[in-house]
Amino acid sequence: MHPLAYDHLKRVFMDRKVIGPDDTCEYYPCHFTGQDCTWCFCPFYPCEDVQTGGEWVPMKTGGLIWGCSDCFWLHTPEVAAALMTEFQKLEIDSVESLETRKEELNAIFIRLKERYPPKTAK
Repeated sequence: MHPLAYDHLKRVFMDRKVIGPDDTCEYYPCHFTGQDCTWCFCPFYPCEDVQTGGEWVPMKTGGLIWGCSDCFWLHTPEVAAALMTEFQKLEIDSVESLETRKEELNAIFIRLKERYPPKTAK
């Protein structure tokens, strides 16, 4: 996991609350105005699910990387809050939990997608 992602997710787990829009961020809004920035670094990355708006993007050095710039799903307030609730309910409370509980993470992803179907348009 990238160090920036690790640090951000570590703070999210320590605070145990959704952030909402973060207009102090130099990149805000990176997805859409009013986005929830709690999961700025996605705990599902790389989800490899085009329904979320993500896609495989060519890298300058060759090969492909999963790109999330068109993912709006995880950044909607209701999905961000629902994910926090799921993590609290299952006691997924650290970055290390994300890395060791992949099957549960997958199940959460599927449940949330069913409850909140992704919309790729702004």
